[in-house]
Amino acid sequence: MNPRHNNPSPERAARAPYNFVPLPEKVVPAEKPLPDMDRYHDNEHYTGVIKCEITTESPVYVRGAVEPKFFEKYGDKPLHTLPDGEKLKYARFFSLDNSGSPVIPGSSLRGMVRSIVEIVAYGKMQWVTNNRLVFRAVGDRTSLGTYYRNFFMRDDGDGRKFTPLVQAGYLVEEKNRWFIRPAQSVQGVTFARIHKKDIPKNLPGWYDCKNARRIWVKPDKYDYQKVRGKLLKIKYLPILEARSSAAEGFIEAVLARSGDMLNKKMEMVIFPPDNSIPLSGLIEVDDELIQRYREQVSQKQEELLGGVQGALRPYQPVFYLMKDGKLVFFGHTMMFRLPYDRTPYEFVPPSLRAETSDVDIDLAEAIFGFTSRGKEDKRGSRAGRIFFGDARLKPGQSDIWLSTGHPVIPKILSGPKPTAFQHYLTQQQPDEVPSGKKLELRLDHYASPPPHETVIRGHKLYWHKGKVGLSDIKDSGCNGLQVDKQHTLIKPVKAGVGFSSTIHFENLSRVELGAVLWALVLPGEQGKEYRHKIGMGKPLGMGSVKLVPKLFLDDRKSRYSRLFEGQNWHQARRVNENLKDFIRAFEKHVLDKMHPEERRDAESLLKVERIQMLLKMLEWPGIKRSLTEYMSLEYFKKRPVLPDPLHVKDTGAGGARNKQPKKKPSTHYVYHSGAMAEAFKRAQEKQNKRK
Repeated sequence: MNPRHNNPSPERAARAPYNFVPLPEKVVPAEKPLPDMDRYHDNEHYTGVIKCEITTESPVYVRGAVEPKFFEKYGDKPLHTLPDGEKLKYARFFSLDNSGSPVIPGSSLRGMVRSIVEIVAYGKMQWVTNNRLVFRAVGDRTSLGTYYRNFFMRDDGDGRKFTPLVQAGYLVEEKNRWFIRPAQSVQGVTFARIHKKDIPKNLPGWYDCKNARRIWVKPDKYDYQKVRGKLLKIKYLPILEARSSAAEGFIEAVLARSGDMLNKKMEMVIFPPDNSIPLSGLIEVDDELIQRYREQVSQKQEELLGGVQGALRPYQPVFYLMKDGKLVFFGHTMMFRLPYDRTPYEFVPPSLRAETSDVDIDLAEAIFGFTSRGKEDKRGSRAGRIFFGDARLKPGQSDIWLSTGHPVIPKILSGPKPTAFQHYLTQQQPDEVPSGKKLELRLDHYASPPPHETVIRGHKLYWHKGKVGLSDIKDSGCNGLQVDKQHTLIKPVKAGVGFSSTIHFENLSRVELGAVLWALVLPGEQGKEYRHKIGMGKPLGMGSVKLVPKLFLDDRKSRYSRLFEGQNWHQARRVNENLKDFIRAFEKHVLDKMHPEERRDAESLLKVERIQMLLKMLEWPGIKRSLTEYMSLEYFKKRPVLPDPLHVKDTGAGGARNKQPKKKPSTHYVYHSGAMAEAFKRAQEKQNKRK
């Protein structure tokens, strides 16, 4: 059985606009054999269309593609740098002609339906990133913080003296490859620390590096220095005196500013590049690390370092960490982000992964098609048997846009943050647990090894937020077309706008057609309503749509018995009002094939807890809106844990959403290694007792 997520106490409960449907215990296989693709199969296979009436229940937006001329001129230039007229083009809703009539692309509908089929049909977990995430946990009080700090500091024996393991150097670019040239060593170290008050003014620049300046320094002695209330010692080289130009007795170096921080008193000085090392002796930065670095460059780092490339410029001073002779990672600060040992995809159980599952083909793959996963995949590739038409605006509608003036500048939208492991991984101990005389958090994370066996939480879905208006979406601090790097422009349609689409399918079995119909109808509890989500802005409550499908099955006998009679002889179809028969066949197949511990004594999918969680996420108009808001940064720092969809209640972070945690006395010890933190705390306690 997969590791099970335990829900936190109300005081430790997080809230978010999203939640997760757990992973299945096993993959349910497709029926075999799949039908040949060269003919129609009338024996228990069905061909026809599903006509869908789609009504927006909240504002909906799908961005349109830009014209080739636009892309030739502006390429991937950020939105805020474009002229106002071009910004308007970028904000358009997807359309197929110059009329600007909004269209929901068939590809968006296909993705929406497939994601539901993959969940309810107990399919493989395929769409998880296999890239290593990076993290920084300087002050984190969980086991991840200890893991992180122990990478950077070595405990020198008594729990009160520590030596940094980081080294300093300079980036070098040679034939599109990046290297680190180590800095010269002074007293056995490549960098020193200087008090901000001792930094001279008007320092000359260092190449094209925005955060770096030339400086001439007079070092003291490399030894243990008292820090944090004189209870701990860290070994480093302090600077006694500094000059803005060369002087006798002073060593040339480079001041590398790491940015402003509360109560920050020191900056780093890196000694000059060691040019005696040949190119073959430099430390190569492989492509994966370069990619990981590019992905984690923040807006503040862009401002500090002078561009989206961050530190990736020649002669840029950097800090780096080596382990077993191999470069771990690098950054412009001494305590930089580190890549996790394992990727999120590696936290998917092998039995659920596409390439290692015992199941060759699941129902979603059988219906929507699949491609070969490589040379060892003996299945080859197979086309899908379902085709989604674009959803066109129904005629006779006017006043369809949410805003009739300028496009809307929505509140800041950002991508998923899987680095928030307390949300994205199952947690077996979400609450603080006693450890001696104190409480500690033993949250599971991506580092190796976490406190417990863990897996990803499952399929991520966004809550509905009921009726959503312009004020719920628009950023009140922005006007007109003036956007910055973090904002965008959109032109959504309002709630109540109707679209229609046609889904064609061929040779679907009763079970397969039932899976598609289940995903369209969402047959939940009687008396409750359910909605789908599509397009952008889901965290803001956008994208909620109501689907009403109508099934038409091809009548092949009727079609060919009146061959060429009349204009529409080939469209001989009969309406099938009884969708439940197909849905029941699908549900029986899944119930019979799912893990018995997961099914237990359920006689319908509605009685299976996992499906109850899915339907809870799709319920309309949704749970109380205050429970689906993002948390404040102050509360997020406590790493509260997200309950499962059935246990999100009006308590904890949700019920007290405006209540900020009480401020506690400063606990600077968390900025050092785990052992260092404990030593500092013990020393503080002894000192308090003496008082």
